[in-house]
Order: sequence, then structure tokens, then C-alpha cells
Amino acid sequence: MFASMASSISKAEVHKGCKDHLLQKIDDLKKELEAVKESAIAETKSSMGDKYETGREMMMQEGNRLGQHLDLFISQLATLESIDLDKRFCEVNHGCLVFTDKSIFFISSAIGQVSIDGKQVFAISGEAPIAKSMKGKKEGEPFSFNGITQIIKKIE
Repeated sequence: MFASMASSISKAEVHKGCKDHLLQKIDDLKKELEAVKESAIAETKSSMGDKYETGREMMMQEGNRLGQHLDLFISQLATLESIDLDKRFCEVNHGCLVFTDKSIFFISSAIGQVSIDGKQVFAISGEAPIAKSMKGKKEGEPFSFNGITQIIKKIE
């Protein structure tokens, strides 16, 4: 199973998939923010009194929440774009793609699970506990996280 997994997916493909995933989330959030702004304008024109104030406050809170998520995704995208795809690794570190006997990890940004060509890849921050348990490990070495031991098969 591992041989087909490793040969069918590259770091560049994973990077592009993660970038596309983030760009879609950013685009979706921008559309949601625009919808909230339009709703706030419509609410301003049609409401008065306490109901107006409550509705306006709720829309402001929703806009702030969406804005925070947008800032987070933009920051994650910047982190992702800072990765040198040509850099080769001998041990697990930020920017590498790690194939284990159980999973595929991209040590990049805390994006989460992303499907790339039908393969599930976990894009995680270098600060994630599982990334810390892998850090500095080389191909063939095991690491344990949450009581599960995995063996690093390949590092790109």
C-alpha cells in the first residue's frame, strides 16, 4: 500500500492542493462578509429602535468573526507560500512531506485534512503535537503519538 501511496503524490501536488483549499476558503469567506455587509445595509434602511440595534450588533459580531477567520486563512496561506518546494530533507522539519506506514503529513500550516488525488493528507503546523513528536526523525525511524506508533517511510 505504501509504495503506491508514495509514488502517486508529490510535495508540489500537496502544496498546490493545500493552496487551492485555502484560496477557496478565503473566497467563500469574502462572499459571506459581503453578504453580511449587504444585510446590515438593508437592516439599517428597514428597522428602527431596539430591534435595529440588536440586529446591527449581531451582524457586526458575525462580520468580526468572519474577519478573524479570513485573517487566519490569509496567514496560513502566507506560511504555505513561504515553503521552498525544492528543499530536500533528511529529517522531519517544517516544509516537508512525510509518508508513514499509516498516514501522509505535510508539515506546513494548520489546514487540516485535505484530499489530494484521492489521498488524505494531513496539513499540520510544525507546532502541532504530532509534528513535534516527528521532528528530527529520519526515514525508517518510529514515532509515537496518542499511543499509536508510526514508522516514517519517506520524507520529501
